[in-house]
Amino acid sequence: MSLIDTALTEVERHLDEDEVVGLARDMIRIPSIFGNEARIAEFIASRLESWGFSPRFVEVPGFGPDVVVDYGDPGLPKVVLSGHMDTVEVMSGWVHDPFRASIEDGFMYGLGSLDMKSGLAAMMVALKAISESGLQDRLHVSFQAVSGEEKDGDGTRTLIRAGEFEGARAIIVGEGFGGLNVVTAGRRGGSYYEIEVRGKSAHGAIPHKGINAVVEASKVVLALDSMEMVRADGVLADDLAPLKESQTVLLMHGGTGSLTVPDRCTMKVVRSTVPGGKTDISDDIRSVIAGLGLQGSAEVTFKSGPKDLYLPHMTSSDSPLVRAVVSSVRQYTGSSPTVVCGVSEADDNLIAQETRVPVICVGPGESGNLARYHQAEEAISIGQLGTAAKVFARTVLDLS
Repeated sequence: MSLIDTALTEVERHLDEDEVVGLARDMIRIPSIFGNEARIAEFIASRLESWGFSPRFVEVPGFGPDVVVDYGDPGLPKVVLSGHMDTVEVMSGWVHDPFRASIEDGFMYGLGSLDMKSGLAAMMVALKAISESGLQDRLHVSFQAVSGEEKDGDGTRTLIRAGEFEGARAIIVGEGFGGLNVVTAGRRGGSYYEIEVRGKSAHGAIPHKGINAVVEASKVVLALDSMEMVRADGVLADDLAPLKESQTVLLMHGGTGSLTVPDRCTMKVVRSTVPGGKTDISDDIRSVIAGLGLQGSAEVTFKSGPKDLYLPHMTSSDSPLVRAVVSSVRQYTGSSPTVVCGVSEADDNLIAQETRVPVICVGPGESGNLARYHQAEEAISIGQLGTAAKVFARTVLDLS
């Protein structure tokens, strides 16, 4: 038996699958809507301490602290297991108590069950099993529970600035969009634009004497909707459809509410970009607007501030990280996961563009009609949680 097989057998002996489910339930029962992560951070740190670790708090302004723990030989390249503690708000339409973590017919219901407290629990139990196997001289692993992911990724941004990813050879974000059937090896980016349309004010009872900026902006919206979206050849999205760009008008605001023709209307637009595609399409938008023959004027601004731009990324399918996790999933599920590119920007975009370290996203999750991310009646099938913990543990051993 090889050294890794011997270590894996020992890790599996210490890994309690029921403990993953119980830990996930405990965390779901702690409300942690973004900006209010302090209580769950304290819980996670306390649980890690009870297992013999020495967790550290990293303060995140405006949010609860991140929790970081390192295990193993600091002289070795480390594998990072990362996940966020926060959730979105409670959406309307819940039938189950979103904070009870009730289990029915093999599904656990609760806010954060998918996004992503089950993934956090699986990573924590995987780390515990590795430590109980006495492998501290053979590997280096760092666990990170971060805050503020659902807002602007402030928790991960803080860890990047603090140097917590230095020395990493691979990073795994434990959120499973699609579950263990897929490995999200990349993500589309997010390029944001502000478009300001200017008209001419006039009394609302004599609109022909003015130029209505809201009406002009509406023409821009319709024109933007007809723009061609780029397809990424040979890459699948996490719904297994061919990956291509999308574009959304997120905000449109104009007028004052008085009986006045609006002289200004502002829009916020996002283009979800694909790996290998253009990041800045400001000139394309300007060209579309120029063809409209607007009576007023329009100014397009590409937002490139520190929290505005998410670059697309794709970790190669031939990388040791992707190969290791695909092999681990195959071992415990009997089938090979599909390597995909996620359609939504997330913390792994930030990690990839700032650290240049290979990063993927994989873990327990759901697909199809069960993928109720950011929706009422969020739930996860509990049978996959222990399997996910084994996948995390084996991948760490393989990379180490």
